Amino acid sequence: MGYKMKHSKTIIILVFISVVSLAIIYLSQPSPWLNEKNAKTNSDCVTAQTEKTVRGSSMEPLIKAGQTLILLENYYQCHPVQRGDIVAYKYEGNENPLIKKVKVLGGDTIKFQNNNLLVNGKILKNSQSRPYIFSQQSEKMISLYIKNEKLVDSAYLILGENVSGALDSRRFGAVSANDFLGKFKIS
Repeated sequence: MGYKMKHSKTIIILVFISVVSLAIIYLSQPSPWLNEKNAKTNSDCVTAQTEKTVRGSSMEPLIKAGQTLILLENYYQCHPVQRGDIVAYKYEGNENPLIKKVKVLGGDTIKFQNNNLLVNGKILKNSQSRPYIFSQQSEKMISLYIKNEKLVDSAYLILGENVSGALDSRRFGAVSANDFLGKFKIS
C-alpha cells in the first residue's frame, strides 16, 4: 500500500511540474488574441530600410529634389505618428509615394481664419515660419474631417513646404496612417 501511495505522489508531482513548465512556455509566446501590431517588438517594426531619391520640389528647402533619403518601411505598424514626422504617403493615382510632413494630429483643435489654419490656437506654418494659405476649396475639404472643432481621431494633415499650395492635405484632405508606407530618416 505504501508503495502505491508513494508512486502516486511522484506521478502527481511530475504532472504538476510538466503543467507549470508548459504554462511558462505558453505565456512567454505572443498571445494569438493580440493584434499583430501589439504582438510585435520595436525591432520587428521596420521591415526594410531603403534609399529613396526625392523627385519634385514640394518639400524644398527642407528636402531638395535629387536628395537621397532612408525610408524606414512599415515604421508605423509599431510606432505612433508624431507631429513633424516626414512620411511616405501612398497617394492613389501617383506611381511614386508623396513625401510630406505631418503637421496636424487627430484630436488637435483646428479653426480656419483669414485663409490660415489655426492649430491649437496657433497659425500653422512651414519650416521657414511662413503661414500656410488655405483656399475656400481646401477649407471645405478639410472641414469634412472636423468634429467639435477638432480633427477626428486617427486622422492626420500632411503638408509640403510650399505655403500657397501643393499636392497635400489641402487638396485631398486628412489621411490615415494606414496609407503611410513608412517614415523618412532625416540626417
